[in-house]
Amino acid sequence: MTNFDIIKMALKNLAKRKLRTALTIFSVVIGASSIIIMVSLGVALNESFEKQISEEMGSITNIQVNANYNGKTGITTENINKFKQIEGVQAVTPMLRSDLRLLLNSDKYVGSFTVMGIDPSTTDLLGYKAIEGRGLTSEDSGTYNIVANPLIAYMFDKKGKSEPYPKWIYSEDEITEDMEKQEILNQKVTITTDRNYGVSRKYLGNGSDIDKTIKHKTYKANIVGIVNKPEKYGENYILMPIDTLEKIKKDTEKVYGNNNQSNSRKGYDQVIVKCQSIDNVQEIVDQIKDLGEFNVYSPIEYISAAKKTNSSIQILLGAIGGVSLFIAAIGITNTMVMAIYERTREIGIMKVIGAKVSDIKKLFLLEAILIGFLGGGIGVLFSHLISFGLNKASPFLMEMMGMSMNMGMDPSNSTTKISSIPFWLSISSLIFASIIGLLAGYFPARRAVKIEALKAIKSE
Repeated sequence: MTNFDIIKMALKNLAKRKLRTALTIFSVVIGASSIIIMVSLGVALNESFEKQISEEMGSITNIQVNANYNGKTGITTENINKFKQIEGVQAVTPMLRSDLRLLLNSDKYVGSFTVMGIDPSTTDLLGYKAIEGRGLTSEDSGTYNIVANPLIAYMFDKKGKSEPYPKWIYSEDEITEDMEKQEILNQKVTITTDRNYGVSRKYLGNGSDIDKTIKHKTYKANIVGIVNKPEKYGENYILMPIDTLEKIKKDTEKVYGNNNQSNSRKGYDQVIVKCQSIDNVQEIVDQIKDLGEFNVYSPIEYISAAKKTNSSIQILLGAIGGVSLFIAAIGITNTMVMAIYERTREIGIMKVIGAKVSDIKKLFLLEAILIGFLGGGIGVLFSHLISFGLNKASPFLMEMMGMSMNMGMDPSNSTTKISSIPFWLSISSLIFASIIGLLAGYFPARRAVKIEALKAIKSE
């Protein structure tokens, strides 16, 4: 018998017993779809958590290195060079922050903003992508070219009406009708060391006054781009080259003095290390810790802990679905055993006319595999249909089950998925169902080849 003949006979035999074959396949469909749906719930939970970490705690491949608060020195240039030499590190930049007053539209509008100084060549790598204009590049080093978050446009007040403190706006939802939007792209702004410039006396508090004898410095800057990087605590930012901000901070300290201990020590308070891949983040974190007494933080630590929990959940959910597939395997075995009893005479005739024992074994194994394969294939399609329905109803279901953002899922977000079926899950489920069919049909196939030909022919 050729392989084509075996396949043809297997399909014909399954078609003869339509109801029994259909019921057995249906049991495999239930088992396969149960495993896929159960595992997809864990996959969706893991994906949602990683997305939340990425959006709210910064890029997963970023490592935040802070200087020891009680240390005499910060993070030095020598430390930064060592960070750059670590295998898997893509970029390193020190971070410098300062609250500065910016004047817009010929000094008619004033605002206080958090200005962050970084290595301009790393802005794209750190996720500060230009949505209008352009981002900073290495050529901007030493210049007064800056980029800003789009929310900055709503945070300027008319001169004499502004407060000396930043107006924090975390999202567009907080923008009100009374907030006037300014055109900031490609606009020239003035940066001043005067923290109270343009502030009405009523905002300075009782007993306070503006010292007009102090000579403040001003700097002309140009907003060359609007950049956006969603972060929980990073919406109100303006980016400029770090060497430029260092100069402005030194001039500010000359005016007001330096009362900050961290600013009086050598080096930087914070450095951001960008890794090439999420796979080597933890290894790089460990190497940085070995280089000095730094406070090292990375979202990967939270993700690792969550993944362990989610893995346990996936195993539990998969085991629950596996029970259904185990029952389906028993059904396949029962079907094949019954088929052997009903086809004993047919087996005897096949042996008498010269069919090889291996061909008979292949025939019954193929029938079992086909049942598993067909059941698995239909189960995959059925699972995708169920997953689609669950995701459509996700806001209602999550609210009903009490799921919240601390589980990595946001019920208010219509794009949140509670079921996610990756390609590997569909393929592995199909293969697994076929293997289950093979294993379930193995012992019935062995029983079939052991039947004696003459006794089989005489049986009815």
